[in-house]
Amino acid sequence: MEQGPFIPLTSDYGFKATFGNEGNTLFLRTALQALIKSPVPIREVQLEKNAFEALTLDSRSGIFDLACTDEAGNHFIVEMQLGHAPHFVRRMKFYGLHKFNTVVERGRFDYANLPRIYCIAFLERNILPTAGYQHPGQPAR
Repeated sequence: MEQGPFIPLTSDYGFKATFGNEGNTLFLRTALQALIKSPVPIREVQLEKNAFEALTLDSRSGIFDLACTDEAGNHFIVEMQLGHAPHFVRRMKFYGLHKFNTVVERGRFDYANLPRIYCIAFLERNILPTAGYQHPGQPAR
């Protein structure tokens, strides 16, 4: 039996083809639901633009691997990091705070009803600065 070419999930193309498949989001929805430990199934996700422009001339722009929103209005930023990544946690905070700035509306805005913003990272090795961070694949210390 002949098999086609193998594309590793950890490659940029393999990651985006698996998680960012607009034609079939089942894998993405199932993975997100498991990672946030939600008992409520994610039935739908809308993939979003993964790049954002700087708000001012001297501010930063950014590109994340994948961004989507589910039917409940929860936002997800999904990153894969294989190599050395200085300040990775700060970068994820930057992405999350930028997303926060896009969901806050002008005028009378009720901050009690803010949507959840999840920053999810798939890491090849432990690159986190302290033992205070945890993910499902790493036991709590």
